[in-house]
Amino acid sequence: MVISETRVNEQIIIEKFVGTFDQNARQDFKWRIDVAVNDGLRFVIINMTEVSFIDSSALGWLVLSQRRFQRIGGKMCIVAGHGFVRDILELTEISEWIPVFLNEEDAISSINAVSV
Repeated sequence: MVISETRVNEQIIIEKFVGTFDQNARQDFKWRIDVAVNDGLRFVIINMTEVSFIDSSALGWLVLSQRRFQRIGGKMCIVAGHGFVRDILELTEISEWIPVFLNEEDAISSINAVSV
């Protein structure tokens, strides 16, 4: 998996994932979440519009990361278009723990509404 990031402002970062999000991506994902928290970021948007596959271990890491952000008064959101990944997120009811949006703009608006 390839991950790139874009800093929206001093509180929000977008992590864009490309490829397969599975157990092999664990270290890179965990490292990026650690860096975000240590840098004082409270809001992370995970853009998975270009993820072709996600496994159960990755779903678990997403939920654990959301809990970590909640402990610091933050929030994590997921951006997922239509397709396999979105279907898995809906099937597993991840949106019960992590808000899922169709695009980055909606995710940013949701965070801005919370952080005002």
